[in-house]
Amino acid sequence: MRCPILTLALALTATMPAAAQTSDSDFALSFGSISRSVMGRTRELQQRPQFAPMTQQSGPNDPIFFAQKALIDMIKKVEPSVVFLSATVPNDKKPAKPGHAMCTGFFVDAKKELGRPSVIATNAHCVESLAIGAEIEVGLYTGDDNAPKMTKGKVLAYGSSELAKDIAFVELADRSLDRRGLPLWSKLDRGEQVVAIGNPLGMTFSISRGVISALGRDRIGGEFVLDVNQADVAVNPGNSGGPLFNMWGSVVGVNSMIMSESGGFEGISMSLPAKYVTLALQQYKRTGNLKPGAMQLEVSPSTMTMTLVVRKVVPGGAAEAAKLQADDQLISVDGNALGGQAPEAAMKTFLGYIKYHSPGEIVAVTVRRGGRDIVLPVTLGEAKKPEPPRPEWAPIPKKQNFSSFSI
Repeated sequence: MRCPILTLALALTATMPAAAQTSDSDFALSFGSISRSVMGRTRELQQRPQFAPMTQQSGPNDPIFFAQKALIDMIKKVEPSVVFLSATVPNDKKPAKPGHAMCTGFFVDAKKELGRPSVIATNAHCVESLAIGAEIEVGLYTGDDNAPKMTKGKVLAYGSSELAKDIAFVELADRSLDRRGLPLWSKLDRGEQVVAIGNPLGMTFSISRGVISALGRDRIGGEFVLDVNQADVAVNPGNSGGPLFNMWGSVVGVNSMIMSESGGFEGISMSLPAKYVTLALQQYKRTGNLKPGAMQLEVSPSTMTMTLVVRKVVPGGAAEAAKLQADDQLISVDGNALGGQAPEAAMKTFLGYIKYHSPGEIVAVTVRRGGRDIVLPVTLGEAKKPEPPRPEWAPIPKKQNFSSFSI
């Protein structure tokens, strides 16, 4: 039976495993870049007359503790920058009894894009039922992971619960309480160790660890997701919007969904690559919002020309106003070449670029028509809401035939 795809969504509320058998070497090698240092330290300690195997009393000089210290220190370093998010959300079935939603967010470094030290990033599906500017409770961690200090925040902007744009920004009402912004890092390899921190099912500041299983998934079970990375890190509802860290403490992704038959974690989690947070910061700087733009046309890859080809122009839409025509070959957008890539890679480049521009922004599209290249400025329109509406608690991407996609 096919596993449905579920966003981690919101944790909605109505109201010592046995030690693994391993060796010092296993622990050391698991840290890659510091393995030599760890093994050298282990050998040094083992040669000392007072060396004894690890016990609960052996203290910080024990080699196994030393091997894990980098991870422990990293978690302590990033802890202040991870937040607990809590909001009152509308309940269509019982308007008199609104729901209560819990999620995760993190302070991201916004100096380059916004000229401010930090802003809180999370998933759009955590806050998109609220109005822009709506109040939201933000829990700041102060060393007691079970009792974050709650303070007021507000929703700055959000994209869409579709995975390609499932990003939102929140800020504190009292900006003096802002924490250090976490750096974003885009380079990842399969097998690289990663750590997720979040608030699954309301369990505050919960840590899980795993590896990157796959990169750049664009289709899952026949559903188009544009671009997500797969990991085996345990995440559950409430982890939504939380950071996925590499072992240096940089954010490599935003935990956004799981594949599950039960609704709980079954070993496959998906995160938005960190590069999309950067694109969202840049869009917010330009426009003050994260609304996805649309060109109102249908494109598909051509195996004959190895380019993207316009198949249909929606009457009255942005593409028609810019005089794009069926059979136009898409060569570039704002100078970003689409040729020279595999058709599916070109499709991802094109769709990603348009989604991170707002309605009303102008993009220059170069098309090849009748052997000539023509540059057409396109004023982007509003993206249509998915039909039928996706469930509020677990939005599921619409099924798409990747050979043809509307934007």
